[in-house]
Amino acid sequence: MIKITRSFKVNAPEVTLSDFIQDVSFPASKTVTETPQSEGLIEGVRVTPLRPASDSRGALSELLTMRDGQIEESEPVVHVYQVIAKADSRRAWVYHRMQFDRLAFTNGYFRVVLYDLRPDSSTFGLMNVLLVGIEQPVSLRIPPLVVHGVHNVGSEDATFTNMPTKVWDPAGPDKMRLPEKDPRIPFNFDA
Repeated sequence: MIKITRSFKVNAPEVTLSDFIQDVSFPASKTVTETPQSEGLIEGVRVTPLRPASDSRGALSELLTMRDGQIEESEPVVHVYQVIAKADSRRAWVYHRMQFDRLAFTNGYFRVVLYDLRPDSSTFGLMNVLLVGIEQPVSLRIPPLVVHGVHNVGSEDATFTNMPTKVWDPAGPDKMRLPEKDPRIPFNFDA
């Protein structure tokens, strides 16, 4: 249960709703989608740089928006969660049969490794390694059946957010796993 630290009734509020003024809008984030053909990305993977809007209080990053075609109506937001990754922790190897992962990296220092094992894909056998996080904030869309791993390469705990296209089902998770050091995957997180 959440503990309320203080709660009290104010008898005569000195401010009313009409005292507030319209907020000044930030310019909309300009999303730039990198395509597999021009950037050597695995087929179906989309990397969208996140451009924080900043002021004296800090920054705001849009993690996912339908504006500018970043996501489509056919990819609803149905489940959102934040992952706390310990320094040097690795989450590998996984893929999903049905869902797209939509990962947003806005802080910390992460290495994300993608491996295309889809036999019918034009990029079959291709591996992508991306360095993302506070210095390169991105939203990363990973299609079903693309194997991936995430490594916090920083010296501190860091977070990332996932907004997958399917609700997690604890009775039948849409997640297939292999151990991080499986010799059939030609990547070493320690190197």
